[in-house]
Amino acid sequence: MRRIVTLELLTMALLLGWGLTTALADPSGDCSITADRHEGRLQFSVNHPNCNDGGHCNEYDSGMSWSRWSGITPSDLQREGASIDARLNAEAGEMHCVGTVHEAALRGTYSFTPHPEFVQRMEALGFHDQTTDRLRGYTMLDVTIEWTKSMKDLGIKDMTSDNLMGLKALGVDPAYVRGMANAGYPELEAGKLTSMKAVGVSPEKVQQVRDMGYKPTEEELIQMSVFKIDGPFVASMKARGFKNLTIAQLVQIKVFKLDE
Repeated sequence: MRRIVTLELLTMALLLGWGLTTALADPSGDCSITADRHEGRLQFSVNHPNCNDGGHCNEYDSGMSWSRWSGITPSDLQREGASIDARLNAEAGEMHCVGTVHEAALRGTYSFTPHPEFVQRMEALGFHDQTTDRLRGYTMLDVTIEWTKSMKDLGIKDMTSDNLMGLKALGVDPAYVRGMANAGYPELEAGKLTSMKAVGVSPEKVQQVRDMGYKPTEEELIQMSVFKIDGPFVASMKARGFKNLTIAQLVQIKVFKLDE
């Protein structure tokens, strides 16, 4: 069967949905901080003025915890005209958003300062080419040396400076990797881990699929999750006389809506 959902396209789409586009620009620009609809969280955005042609000019994080920021609190956004120096300090670097509160939003000037020690320690772990763009992403996602080392020690294949952001953004941690290994997938690649976690594949779902009588590959797990092929769906197909269907056939039924 032709590959219906590629790991690369799925991962790219999901990361863009998270607002983790990387600006190809000078590490300065205009920034804003507003309250998120969820209590205890904020929305942070940066617009870069000097993007390369075709580059993404905006970095955006919705749902970031207030606790990660200093120099600003939710109540500060109610102080019209207040001058604020908001700072996000992480292992990879420090972001500043310095400006004035207007209509419940801090709007001002953005700057970013990388931390050289973090760069050196990442290079010692084998992660080179630490650009300013990448370090900004690490800072927003709170990529740490401890987390990076723990993932590397698990033997994940094809880990690069770039795909660390995808793994971190989607909450792939040692517990998830070990759980998938115990479920029968011990030699996972970084891209496959990212794609599986993004669509909700978990050790528990692996067991549910096996209870249906299947032994899926990583990509089949992704497709089953994307197209919502679960126990009730398989049971409904059997009730209609379609027994012993393969995963590929189940996916085709969903794709072409043959069950409707």
